[in-house]
Amino acid sequence: MSVCRPARCLFTKAAATTLPKATPQRCFQTSAIRQARKRRPHYPSIKADDLKLLNEAAEAEYPKYDTSETTLLAKRYTPSQIAAIQAAESAIDTRDVVTQGQQRTDPWMLPYEDDLAEVDPVIDKRPRLGPDDVPGKKSYRLANEVERDESIARIANETLAKMYPDGIPEGQTDAAQEQQFQDAIEAALSQATLDPRATYTSKNPAVLEALADSRHNAVQPDLPRLENRMARQTRQLSTEEEEDPRQKRLLQYLGWDKKKLRSIRVKTLVSHSVTNQTRMGKIRSLYYLTIAGNQDGLLGVGEGKSVEPDEGRKQSIMSAIRNMKPVPRYENRTIYGDLEVKVGATKVQLFSRPPGFGLRTQHLIFELARAAGLQDLAARTPRSRNKMNVIKATWEALTSQKLPDEIARARGKKMVDVRKVYYGGSVH
Repeated sequence: MSVCRPARCLFTKAAATTLPKATPQRCFQTSAIRQARKRRPHYPSIKADDLKLLNEAAEAEYPKYDTSETTLLAKRYTPSQIAAIQAAESAIDTRDVVTQGQQRTDPWMLPYEDDLAEVDPVIDKRPRLGPDDVPGKKSYRLANEVERDESIARIANETLAKMYPDGIPEGQTDAAQEQQFQDAIEAALSQATLDPRATYTSKNPAVLEALADSRHNAVQPDLPRLENRMARQTRQLSTEEEEDPRQKRLLQYLGWDKKKLRSIRVKTLVSHSVTNQTRMGKIRSLYYLTIAGNQDGLLGVGEGKSVEPDEGRKQSIMSAIRNMKPVPRYENRTIYGDLEVKVGATKVQLFSRPPGFGLRTQHLIFELARAAGLQDLAARTPRSRNKMNVIKATWEALTSQKLPDEIARARGKKMVDVRKVYYGGSVH
């Protein structure tokens, strides 16, 4: 037994400064002990002034329902629905919506701020009414010339009233306004001429309303109603040149018009000849690889091969436009983090860069980034630099990015946590 131990026990009640310091224990863990850690709050501390400004911004952007709005809601929703709306409004903190909310900016975003009162022809399934939905007698007849002229004038006036809700411009107008007004009159008369109410008439006003309703066809109940827009698209003027059937099918597939199709940036990056050995001999053809993009978040790659040069190029262009996919863009200028994709023996590495950096890449990736609408990007191709594989790998990397909200959901965290760690602390 050590003789120092009784002395040490006697001096336990003495001052701490008089005792020698104990030997520190050895720590077998890589992390520091809890006493040595710097305690970090779970939530960032907000000053009172900032909190006041945050409350003002939340109240201005997301105001509460007043009495007049509640009465309007009562006319359109049931009491149970109103109770559910009020419960959801009270459960969601508007300050969290302001600080953590994010609105999508990609071309395929949905209208989240829609009140769902109207049917969207793209997203929703269009309802169709039958003959039983028209009350009264369903008799109709062909209109004579006088009734047809009156109907065309009435329908044209209704269309002009929708185009000019504040009234037709009067007084001195310039040439552009006069031309615009003449075009509006011509469009209104064309639409009125194609309207079924100008061709048929009935004593039952419900039948006339059904003629103007796009959900019902009173003339042929078994067939869907022909839209005026479709009639205008299928009508071809004698002065127009013959339309390419491939382009016509593409416009019908995408639901676009020619003006929107011309805004797509198209460029052929790879073209070479290929040979196919058959029992009849060698058949030479030309191969084209083309990219297409709207310079606002859409990018596509297409291939085409034909014996005729123009035919192969048109095939690649139509294929590229048809294969366009959305490209997620951080702040509408660069990518989300660093990307690396391998196709064959080619590896492409893409790096996000700060504003003003520019596109410092090779010419193939430069054209892809410019067609997609990217402005700040750096790239490396450390392995094979085959043109076809470089283009395909870059397209796959840009269209298969992981968005911050997807990363947050996979980790069970909020969006603000991922952005704070990986995206420069920007949480708004």
